[in-house]
Amino acid sequence: MPETVAERPVWRYLRGTLKEAPDKVVVEEPLEIRLAGEPFQVLMRLPGWEKELALGFLYTEGIVRSLEEVITIHFCGTATDPVLPPNVVDVSLVPEALRRRGRRHLEVACSSCGLCAKEALAEICRTLPPVASPLTISGRHLLALMNRLPGAQPLFHATGGTHAAALASPDGSWFLAAEDVGRHNALDKVIGRTLLERQDLTRLVALLSGRISFEMALKCIRAGIPILAAVSAPTTMALSLAQELNLTLVGFARDDRMNIYTHPQRLTDLGH
Repeated sequence: MPETVAERPVWRYLRGTLKEAPDKVVVEEPLEIRLAGEPFQVLMRLPGWEKELALGFLYTEGIVRSLEEVITIHFCGTATDPVLPPNVVDVSLVPEALRRRGRRHLEVACSSCGLCAKEALAEICRTLPPVASPLTISGRHLLALMNRLPGAQPLFHATGGTHAAALASPDGSWFLAAEDVGRHNALDKVIGRTLLERQDLTRLVALLSGRISFEMALKCIRAGIPILAAVSAPTTMALSLAQELNLTLVGFARDDRMNIYTHPQRLTDLGH
């Protein structure tokens, strides 16, 4: 098992008194993703689920479109790949998927340069199809799933330093959660594990422990996930993207309340 928590000294100040004591801190380490042996991306992440994180990242970045496009995934430190340096996942892809690597870098560069938000949104909506899944869930079941998320966050309760993401079937019979120092990593981890288990992403609901940013909405849209719910708020760009590409966004989903921001038809039994 990888080390996910470390102990560090801390000076606690309380009611006029300063006291030194040990504290638990979440571990953050780099993970390099290589495509056919060539460096591609470095992610700062919580150790664990390295293959899932790499696969989920490649999938939600639009480079891998199905598990059949992945030839092999190797993580260093295992008995099968002792020659790789520490913290490297090497992924072999079919040629068609490898060719998408350059287009991904172009898209990120365009989105982060001088383009305004409207231009960036229009470009993404031009190239991505809307979410097609007709999946629905009752409001009661969605809140029940959200209420399960805190129980899947042991590292957060120990350190306060992680985010969590989960994927679940509407009835809760299938529920998969992961933690990470980055909410985007946590989502990629559960998406990658779901792909490896050959579950249908279009029949699942995504749950987040934090806010819904543009990036999180985009990852769900690329994965075909129809419903994204979080305990906190969405951003304006996330809402615009979700509205344009048929993603249902639910914020402030906790206890017995929630805000449905886009495409409310996927939420049933809400009363009037």
